[in-house]
Amino acid sequence: MTKKNELVPASTGKQDVAVADSFFQDNAGAGLDNVTAADMLVPRLTILQSLSPQLKKRDSAYIEGAEVGDICDVGTGQTFKSILFLPVYYRKDYLEWAPRASGGGLVNVHTDAAILEQTTRNDKKQPVLENGNLVQETAQFFGFNLSAGRQMCFLPMASTQLKKARKWITLAAGEKLRRADGSEFTAPIFYRTYELSVAEESNAQGEWAAWKVERGPALPDMDFEGTPWQTIAQQAADFRLSVMGGEARGDVGDMNSDVSSSSDDEAM
Repeated sequence: MTKKNELVPASTGKQDVAVADSFFQDNAGAGLDNVTAADMLVPRLTILQSLSPQLKKRDSAYIEGAEVGDICDVGTGQTFKSILFLPVYYRKDYLEWAPRASGGGLVNVHTDAAILEQTTRNDKKQPVLENGNLVQETAQFFGFNLSAGRQMCFLPMASTQLKKARKWITLAAGEKLRRADGSEFTAPIFYRTYELSVAEESNAQGEWAAWKVERGPALPDMDFEGTPWQTIAQQAADFRLSVMGGEARGDVGDMNSDVSSSSDDEAM
């Protein structure tokens, strides 16, 4: 895939795909016969902060060459300064976390905002259930990282980053196309790509690296080196259905290892 001002990864955790020998072509997918989308978790994109485990040399998650402010695919170990992202599906979940003082960790994933009605606000204005667990409103964008060979991934945004998610979904919902008869319709979310980079933000609690979202080229305007854009669009539509059907699930289980952008972000 090529485009003007192409975005380049900062480092990579996997090898380039080599031209296959005919033997491997004849045995394509062998041994993975029983693997379905339900067996796999969609890897998560996050921004590395100063205390992220990927930056600690003694941590098993350490990534050599990674830096604060890099965008990281925690599943593949790749890091990027910026990426081109094609969203395929948006949803909002309400993640229930045990507080760090009791060991932390994900307890439940709620899909209904009604769970917030069962909470009260603590001194940090976080919604807390009667059992002491915190509920975190989390916007999630599933899609393809076009800067990593159309790698499936998802990007969660919570707390101070929710305003970025609202801006992003507003941009997507405002994308209009015209039919042959002149009437307009709202384009699918995977009509346009978005350039994701990192910007510095701060509040009374400190400074952090935050998401920056800008409109990228429309899918039909891109060159995928011989692959028709319609093929990419169909893959996006299929990925959307697998997420909607619960077959493809985001890897949220270890999100508590993502360091919060501020003291009230992710206290789980």
